[in-house]
Amino acid sequence: MAQQQIPFISAPFKRTDDVDWIHPLKQWIAHVYQDDPEKYGEETYALNRLRQDSRGAGKDLTGRDLLYRYFGQLELLDLRFPVDEKHIKILFTWYDAFNGRATSQYSLAYEKASVIFNTASTLSAIASAQNRAEADGRKRAFNFFQASAGMFLYINDNFLHAPSQDLNRDTVKMLTELMLAQAHECFLENSLREKKKSSLVAKLASHAAWVYGSLTDDIQDCISRGTGVDKSWMLMAQIKHKYYQALAQQHKAAACGLDQNFGEQVSRLAAAETVAKEATKLVNSGASSLNAAGQNNNNSNTGSAMHTMPADCGSVLQELCKSLAATLADKHTAAARDNDMIYHDHVPKDAILTPIDRLKAVKPVPISELYGPNEVSKVIGGDIFTRLIPLSVHESASMYSEEKAKLVRAESERLDIAKAELNASLEYMKLPKSLDKFKQQGNADSAMLDSFAVPTPEVRGWADKLASEESSNNTTVRELIETLDGLKSRAAQMLDQASFELDQEMRECENMRVKYGDQWTQKPSGLLTGDFRQDLRNHRESLSSASQSDTQLLRQYDEIAQDIGVLRQGGKSKPLETVFTESLAGLLNDKANGGNGSGVNSLLDLEIDVGISSKSMEIKIKRVEAALDKLRQMENDRRETFEDLKEKTMQDDISQLLILNKKTVNIEQQIFSSELEKFRPHQQRITASIHQQQQVIQELTTAFKSVMDGEEAQKLQKRWETAERQRRNVVDRFNRAQSGYFETKEGLRYGYSIYGP
Repeated sequence: MAQQQIPFISAPFKRTDDVDWIHPLKQWIAHVYQDDPEKYGEETYALNRLRQDSRGAGKDLTGRDLLYRYFGQLELLDLRFPVDEKHIKILFTWYDAFNGRATSQYSLAYEKASVIFNTASTLSAIASAQNRAEADGRKRAFNFFQASAGMFLYINDNFLHAPSQDLNRDTVKMLTELMLAQAHECFLENSLREKKKSSLVAKLASHAAWVYGSLTDDIQDCISRGTGVDKSWMLMAQIKHKYYQALAQQHKAAACGLDQNFGEQVSRLAAAETVAKEATKLVNSGASSLNAAGQNNNNSNTGSAMHTMPADCGSVLQELCKSLAATLADKHTAAARDNDMIYHDHVPKDAILTPIDRLKAVKPVPISELYGPNEVSKVIGGDIFTRLIPLSVHESASMYSEEKAKLVRAESERLDIAKAELNASLEYMKLPKSLDKFKQQGNADSAMLDSFAVPTPEVRGWADKLASEESSNNTTVRELIETLDGLKSRAAQMLDQASFELDQEMRECENMRVKYGDQWTQKPSGLLTGDFRQDLRNHRESLSSASQSDTQLLRQYDEIAQDIGVLRQGGKSKPLETVFTESLAGLLNDKANGGNGSGVNSLLDLEIDVGISSKSMEIKIKRVEAALDKLRQMENDRRETFEDLKEKTMQDDISQLLILNKKTVNIEQQIFSSELEKFRPHQQRITASIHQQQQVIQELTTAFKSVMDGEEAQKLQKRWETAERQRRNVVDRFNRAQSGYFETKEGLRYGYSIYGP
């Protein structure tokens, strides 16, 4: 025959009237958030629909999730909308779970407390409905009762002013203890089915008896206060108090038998039989009322304490108590007979028996542990009004953005400093360009030719400009010189002609004066032409001075004429390249001929330079190049890390986190500090890279010094420096030539303006 399950009480539900969330919320959005309320029509409808769904929630896991989802959204809603009598006025009407009286308040806290109450009631109903004949059923009932207790405890911890009797602190405390008592019963029941030690079972049963003794007083207090709690609850608590007293004594007696305390065993069995009979008497007198209460509860739609007990709870308790009393009577008779006939142990009076120790096996499950860490967000879903950010949160988010900007600026400055240090080091060593002279394998002088024996872009530009000037419609320098010479000759002839005519006129005047004597009245010509003669002298002096300047200008031009002739042929001309090649070839020929300046031999004969291509030099150069590659890679990695940091900070939005902590005072800086830790790995990577760069720069300096300190390297370095100087000399020559060309041309044009008509 299947073992009977002791019946449990589940907490009743609160009913509520419908409310309209949509209109009040839209009004608040329009007036306070200064936003178009129609943009949030979907959100307001979703919240309204969620409340309607929670009103019809069933006594199962789906109903539990619906209620908790609505509660979770109310918690989020409370961070954006002040729902109370002074702000958003929504009248919430709920009916007392026990007496059915309506209570209405403009309070979101009242709404939340009522939803939590129904969630706790749902959990108690789920626990009561489990099949405890199976181990999994007992475990589920145990957990759901503890979760229900945790929800009731949450009400007392968070909602101080109870507007209705069912939410009164004493009522809720009674419900919390009732749920824990029934969870403890599940644990005790499991221990019995698993045949745990009698001493353990005795302690568990002793605690159950003690709890139901306290609950009897608590329920009686609720009834006295007119809460509407059904008297059948108190009767069931009284019966269970006696039942578990008997059960505790029974198993303590079994433990005494194992310890060979046979007299105490008899005494405890006698005490157990007595209280079992008391429990039987109680249940026999109240079984019909218990059955009637269960049947009325299950058939009621509006009555108090709806659906709180099984319909056959009286009959089940009657059978359990009767069976226990009969079992104890048999055990007491057998133990007493054995003691009288065999053990002859002293049987103490039950009044002096040591009280049985109590062992509590339950505790409330906090609301935060009702679901697993990954389940809560799934049950509640996303924040319905996630798009609506309060102004205060906007301001806090702006402050956080500035903190992120400071962090990014600081890292940017560190990157700039690191880059400047790297560039300064490379510039000081002229790397990587200074390695080119060492990287040719047995062909250093050929490398020098490749590097220096070509015109620089600057010189090519001068040559192209000069060639263009010469080939255009502009007058060439030679044409200007020839024209200027003609103008100077013509100017000199004109001055000579003027002087000749003045002299001739003066002679004729004097001849006429001699011939006619006093009759010749014309004044002497010298007196009349003095100014003209002075002008002629001035012109001759100017002409002479200009001629000297022209001579000096042309002398300077003659000095650069050869280089101008080279430039005139253009930037890609062979003669221009030849000038550069010959200047370097002369240097190499000096080296090849022992510095005696003998003639140019084939440049191919100069490509043998023992030592430069040695294996040792190759290894040293590779070390330098490896260090350079590491530095380039570090710089790239730093830049990529920094770009990723900037992107992460731009994408980082903690508005929802700020909203969730909106009611916590002075929490912003703590949140900022915690959230900025997300970027610590980026900062650490940049710090490590900068530190590593300093080490690699030291390695590079050592490796480069090793290259430069070698005898072969010093010789080659000296020749390259000489070659660079030679090339610079050629560049300076052509610079003077192109400058002199345009200066000469400008001077000739100025002379033309002086000598010309």
